Amino acid sequence: MYKNNEGYPDPTAGRAIRKADKPPEEVINFRRAMKLMSVICHVRILGKVTVVDDKGRRW
Repeated sequence: MYKNNEGYPDPTAGRAIRKADKPPEEVINFRRAMKLMSVICHVRILGKVTVVDDKGRRW
């Protein structure tokens, strides 16, 4: 649970921060597709894959 500067629980701010930090659905779908393709092709991804969305954010 998110707590404010004074140490009190702040569920509204916690929900807002979690929602803002959540990757967009396109990024989630891309990760799922990459994982499925690697399983089908019997390969592993050993490095970091950086995905950039329409707004320029990196995931």
